[in-house]
Amino acid sequence: MERAEALDVAEATLHNSGFTVSRICNPRTSCFDFAARKEENLVFVKVLIDIKDISPTDAVGLRAVAKCFDCTSLIISDMNGNEKLSDDTLYSRYDVYVVTFKTLDDIVRGIYPMIEATPGGYFVRLDGDEIRARRHDLGLSIGKLAGMVGISRRALYGYERELTRASVSIAYKLTEILGVPLVKTINILRNSQNDQKTDTSFQQSNCMKNKFHRLIMDKFTQLEFKVTQLRRAPFDFAMSCPKTNLRIIGSFLRKKRQDINNQLEEMMRLSEVIKARPVFFGINPRNIPQSVPFLGLKELTELSKKEELLSLL
Repeated sequence: MERAEALDVAEATLHNSGFTVSRICNPRTSCFDFAARKEENLVFVKVLIDIKDISPTDAVGLRAVAKCFDCTSLIISDMNGNEKLSDDTLYSRYDVYVVTFKTLDDIVRGIYPMIEATPGGYFVRLDGDEIRARRHDLGLSIGKLAGMVGISRRALYGYERELTRASVSIAYKLTEILGVPLVKTINILRNSQNDQKTDTSFQQSNCMKNKFHRLIMDKFTQLEFKVTQLRRAPFDFAMSCPKTNLRIIGSFLRKKRQDINNQLEEMMRLSEVIKARPVFFGINPRNIPQSVPFLGLKELTELSKKEELLSLL
């Protein structure tokens, strides 16, 4: 399967399941290929022929964007080098979730994976309350049940409190002894990965752009927004205001008219899917339609109230 075909398959899978899908982003400037939303489920998607094709920089960008919007970043791929990935299994690459095209199709139909693949093997998440309740019903102490399974009391204690995952073989033994289903499915569309490490620093070679970036950071922080700078994303900033639940995505306009038109279309479609208001920054609004929200250096400097900003968006 070629990458263009793979993109079409992933996009169609989500679209046919009721997801609204953004325009495919420019791969030269974006760490993700598209965003997709269904009701409150938002996901940023990267489609690859081989998961080894993703760079650490793109992975950092994916995690950072997902963290800004409290949602999931997801890589869709069937291969890891010469090894075919298993369906119904959740993988990870640079701390970004990875699933196969078949698993994606299952997920959008509400059938979630149970198994997580890690460097240490295959693991599952157990229902600790169910283990404890069934153990009590059978009159088994922690020590007794742990001995029957062949694990330590500490390990069983961890499973009951859902502090640790269990190997597939241990989960099978526990299920066989207790006689009830214990493995929990993983709804990755509702649960973003924990402990995501994000690097939101980035470098700009242009001095004016550096000054403009600092001005934007200072101004929006002054207006009580939380501002995150991003790299390898279609937008340069993600901003949120907790008191109003308002989200804004901001981007510098490129110089070439053709690039500007593509950038405008890409950003406007993205803003609809991720439910964020778009705003563009630049030195002057040449070649910019009047309907497009634009903040030049003068307008940005003069902003003093949140209401003034909202009137411009």
